[in-house]
Amino acid sequence: MSLELLTLILVVSLAIMLMAGQWTAFALGICGVLVLYLSKGMLGLTALSSVVWNNANSYILIAVPMFLLMGEIILRSGVSGYFYRGVVVLLGRLPGGLLHANIASCAVFSAVSGSSVATAATVGTVAIPEMLKRGYEPRTVFGSLAAGGTLGILIPPSIIMVLYGALVEESIARLFMAGVVPGLLMAGVFMIFIAVLLLLKPHYAPPRGAAGGKPPAGEVLHVFPVLGLLVVVLGSIYAGIATPTEASALGAAGAIVLAVGYRSFTRRIFTESLMATVKTTCMVVLIIIGAQILSTALTYSGVSRAVSEWIMGMGLGKWEFFIALVVLYLVLGCFVDGISMIYMTLPVLLPVVKAFGFDLIWFGVILTVLIELGQITPPVGLNLFTIHAISGGAKFSEVAVGSMPYVVLMLLVILLLCFWPEIALWLPTTMRG
Repeated sequence: MSLELLTLILVVSLAIMLMAGQWTAFALGICGVLVLYLSKGMLGLTALSSVVWNNANSYILIAVPMFLLMGEIILRSGVSGYFYRGVVVLLGRLPGGLLHANIASCAVFSAVSGSSVATAATVGTVAIPEMLKRGYEPRTVFGSLAAGGTLGILIPPSIIMVLYGALVEESIARLFMAGVVPGLLMAGVFMIFIAVLLLLKPHYAPPRGAAGGKPPAGEVLHVFPVLGLLVVVLGSIYAGIATPTEASALGAAGAIVLAVGYRSFTRRIFTESLMATVKTTCMVVLIIIGAQILSTALTYSGVSRAVSEWIMGMGLGKWEFFIALVVLYLVLGCFVDGISMIYMTLPVLLPVVKAFGFDLIWFGVILTVLIELGQITPPVGLNLFTIHAISGGAKFSEVAVGSMPYVVLMLLVILLLCFWPEIALWLPTTMRG
């Protein structure tokens, strides 16, 4: 069978299954099996057992459930609520202070969660009722939380970076450190935008000193336990004391210690955290296995090589290819979740990325920002659905419209990373170990 016909069958079958509502993991796996059979016959299917085993038996991927468990315990035990109130005390005196508190809380909580949706849900559950009661403009509230939540997959630890590093065989520790400065930069850009917006439209937030209850100054102490856990997890990786996998276990243990310290650690909370972690991990691992079956099929059949050669033969320059890549991920982000995007596209595009000489650590940060964009672009932006679900009956359009300015700001951060790649690459060069 010709490669052109095989590629057409692959694209059509994958599109039909995804549009029909088939689970992404099974759609990718079924298409992979189909391509293997059509290209190599029954002999090609003998590779399936090793593909499944090698991906399910990955030491690196142990970090995924550990980081998820850390975030779940902090979320369900109520530690995150104490932390948010502490941030409100620190930033509440600024004009529109609670909006800044949303971004700052998301930035820090993302560093002990690794999940964009968990970050948005955790901060949003606490922030939305309080902010709407005080008279903040709803779209501004929803947009700041949805966009702030995206920091959960850029500021380490990041589940997306773990999966990307395992796929491209790059150091996850270096990827984590590469995401720190861009993540803080993005949080800073968001807060500058909020400050400018309130300068132009002061009625979007209540006046300082308006009724709404002034939190006790002692609440600020609740910021330090979560910050301490962040320092332990990232500091151990940066100093070369622990691998990301070891640091993830340390973080999960630290989250339990915090919950015990707040006297909110119960058997029910621990059980619910474990079950939520298992469900999410199963989903991630199934997608990885299905995508790796498809990746193996693309390699064995020669489709991956043929597509790479076709792209290189188009005569695109390095940055023309990069712009095309950004557009591709922007479109895919509207319909496909981040994990699926990585495993659907990288097996084909990675050889081309390497051929153009892009640094894979830098490219991992860019890819993570592009996946963040997909979290707040309709119709399948997971953060939009998360904020809408806890908004108290707001229209979905309000959440989507409030998030749109942050899409532009994320593209601005990508542009800054293109002009100054050292923003991402400097910190990894200073690591020990």
